[in-house]
Amino acid sequence: MKTRFRSLRFRLVFLFVIVISSLLIGLAWITLTATDRHFVELDESYLSEKAVLIQQIAAHSDSTVEFIDRISKVLSSQAGLHVQLYEQGELIYQSADLVSPIDGVHHLRNRDERAMAQLPAADHALRFVWFALELAGSLNHSLDAILVMGTEHHDHYMRSFRMLIWLYVTGAIILGGFLGWWATRMGLEPLRPIIDLARKISANHLSDRISTKGLPVELEPLAKTLNHMLERLEKDFERLSDFSTDLAHELRTPIGNMLIQVQVTLSRERDMASYREALHSVVEELERLSQMVSDMLYLAKTENGVQLPSKAVVDLYAQACEIAEFHSLTAEERQIRIEVIGHGCVTGDRSMIRRAISNLLTNAIGHADANSVVSVEVIASPTVVNLAVRNRGLDIPKDTQSRLFDRFFRADGARAQASSEGAGLGLAITQAVMRAHAGQIKVESSNGVTVFTLVFAVVDQ
Repeated sequence: MKTRFRSLRFRLVFLFVIVISSLLIGLAWITLTATDRHFVELDESYLSEKAVLIQQIAAHSDSTVEFIDRISKVLSSQAGLHVQLYEQGELIYQSADLVSPIDGVHHLRNRDERAMAQLPAADHALRFVWFALELAGSLNHSLDAILVMGTEHHDHYMRSFRMLIWLYVTGAIILGGFLGWWATRMGLEPLRPIIDLARKISANHLSDRISTKGLPVELEPLAKTLNHMLERLEKDFERLSDFSTDLAHELRTPIGNMLIQVQVTLSRERDMASYREALHSVVEELERLSQMVSDMLYLAKTENGVQLPSKAVVDLYAQACEIAEFHSLTAEERQIRIEVIGHGCVTGDRSMIRRAISNLLTNAIGHADANSVVSVEVIASPTVVNLAVRNRGLDIPKDTQSRLFDRFFRADGARAQASSEGAGLGLAITQAVMRAHAGQIKVESSNGVTVFTLVFAVVDQ
């Protein structure tokens, strides 16, 4: 039952049947109650009219015997209508052998004239009315009269009508259940294309999309959302495939170099210096591989939305000065001068921000013209804090600027293993760091000047 109730179709049909049953049962109860009340009102009106007639007969009768004789003739033509006469509480006449309503007389005498009441009988009810009679022939000679009417004709009709009503309600509920099941099935039919597409989704079928033509308005947002999800999955899968290909290429070259180096070294006997030189070369390649793996792990951790290890107020100018001093020897070798100007503070992880600045400065020094200046400028505004790294050198083509932040991408297409950043991971790591800080990185390159800008949003403390 629990498994069945988890079915959306079963839930909709069940709720539909509950609603239909409640409405039909309520309508049946109202109809039966109104019909029964209508019959009661008809009987009371009929009894009131006959009571008036009997009072008029009494008013024109000189004695009790004459009155009884006259009403006997009147009641003989009124099927189902009977009268009982009481004198000082004693029954003196009844037109038929009825269940005596005498127990109710004293109660009725305390009510308004022609008070109505009802008593149960064997298979039906007796509806009666009490009223007083004044005979014309004798002063202060009053009788109590109870006019009795059987309700078997109404009761028979109500039993038949009640049975018909409940049979109709039962049939309508069963039919409503089948109609609800059919309507639910037809209503859920537009989900079929979505289900079929979900069955086909695999690594080789990520390009399929759900057609929104002919879909109900309520399902269009779902179809569009799923299409956007498939589009993101396809792009991520392509990116992962490209990354796997690039990774294999990047790892193949140093591993191949080490393999060839070792094979050549072992091909014949060599002196100790040659073995030591070969081992040094292998160690250098292994250090590059180790750094590449570390960068890749760092990049994966940052891109997967891992929370910042720590948050603190970071002075970008002070950090840029320290990093510039660290790279000063490398810059001096190429006769490049580093300038740091401006001021500004942001909130974030100090080590991650330092790594992003270091990557940009390393990239700028590596591509700057000799005898030029690499500048680091910190510009603060009420909403953002920018750190721009500017260098003079060859322009970066427009068509490659959008791919600069892809893993293992290099604008010149070279595959030299000069450093881990040379593997094409430096800018990808920088972009991941900025995303972790809810910021972004921009690049502009024209007229021999290339500028990479880190944009930090100002967070209210």
